Amino acid sequence: MKKSLILAAIGIVVAAVAGLLILRGLQAENTVSAKEGVSAEAAAALQKKIDSIKAADKNTDRPPGESSVELSEIELESYVLFELKSEIPARMDSFDVQLEPGTVGAQTQLTFSADATGNPIIDAVVGGTHDLFVKGRLQGAAGRGKFDLEEIRVDGIPVPNILIAALFEKYVKPKYPEADLSQAFDLPWGIEEITVDQGKAKVVY
Repeated sequence: MKKSLILAAIGIVVAAVAGLLILRGLQAENTVSAKEGVSAEAAAALQKKIDSIKAADKNTDRPPGESSVELSEIELESYVLFELKSEIPARMDSFDVQLEPGTVGAQTQLTFSADATGNPIIDAVVGGTHDLFVKGRLQGAAGRGKFDLEEIRVDGIPVPNILIAALFEKYVKPKYPEADLSQAFDLPWGIEEITVDQGKAKVVY
């Protein structure tokens, strides 16, 4: 789960940001957003950057924090839509990453099955097609990261904490028993720092 938070935040994640954090595990057909610039090529460009970070981490003679790379919103959107299809928890009609100073957001349209959680009360809220918005603050320094979930809206309506907790318990905890959004975590692959700015994220490794 620790790595999944990074994926969600900087595009190695996955799921849609919302999907990876609270609704992971459902399977459905995916369609790709027609947003200009979103492409398999942009996804491949991000994969190349990820591979470089991983390769650097394996070089024990290399000083930490020696290199940096920037990730764009288009690259992150493309990576989710083209490389993480199996992680996206529903049919995805669009996915829009919003990077602002210190924060990561995602606006997406998702269609969930009528029995998505198995809880009739929750399914009455979740089932069907919805516009989903997730936003949180991301900090990364000295090899440690922290993601603070600030806001989730479904069709413009704030999601109650009890619903978020129920979805988190059902779809995240079974796979990642130690998952806890309130706790800091080790950044993966030797990443030293993550800085989120307007329209881009900088990763120092």
